[in-house]
Amino acid sequence: EGEELFRNLGIDNIPRLMIFPPNTGPHALANASPRELKLSAQSSSAAGMAERLGALLGTEIRADVPVDYTKYAVSAAGAAGVSYAAVLAYRHIDLRRLGRNLWAVVTVAFVLVMTSGYMWNRINAPPYMGQTRTGDALLFAPVQNQQFGVETQIVATAYATCALCVVFLVQHIPRVASGEQRTLATFLAVASLVLVYSYLNSVFRLKMPGYPYRLLLP
Repeated sequence: EGEELFRNLGIDNIPRLMIFPPNTGPHALANASPRELKLSAQSSSAAGMAERLGALLGTEIRADVPVDYTKYAVSAAGAAGVSYAAVLAYRHIDLRRLGRNLWAVVTVAFVLVMTSGYMWNRINAPPYMGQTRTGDALLFAPVQNQQFGVETQIVATAYATCALCVVFLVQHIPRVASGEQRTLATFLAVASLVLVYSYLNSVFRLKMPGYPYRLLLP
């Protein structure tokens, strides 16, 4: 029965919000055919959904959302913890003696997080992952103007792996005394770099099918 209902309504994936306007009574609409409200990060909130339903039905609908005190308590506790840690660090740690390596790691980590789409996720609040028509998990959105939360984590991890391979090649391998060990370490670092970069290239081809270049992976 469920399959037949989906076929009659033309639905191939869920969740979807279907509206069936009244066709009789004082609030009847001239066009009472079922219609779908597209779900997005803005419209899926209680206030956004109430506004869209009110515009559709021609009446004012207000969303009564209870106050989430837990969120404010967690935010206050987190801010207090960060402030306390900052005070302790200011009193007992000389930040100038930590060395440039620490600041280099922090800077590179910040760049990797931002270039992998973290800020886009914060602004648009996409779902953590998608779903195929068969119900399987979808890690990458196959379009250029959309992405999932897990996509950012995967891309950031791949970027970090490439960066670590380069650092390992430049900083650590030249210090290896044995020639055979140095050769083996160089081969492993280069192979890892090429493989991970090939994976990133395949992800780019997935999001932009017309991209003509590939490396190792399809």
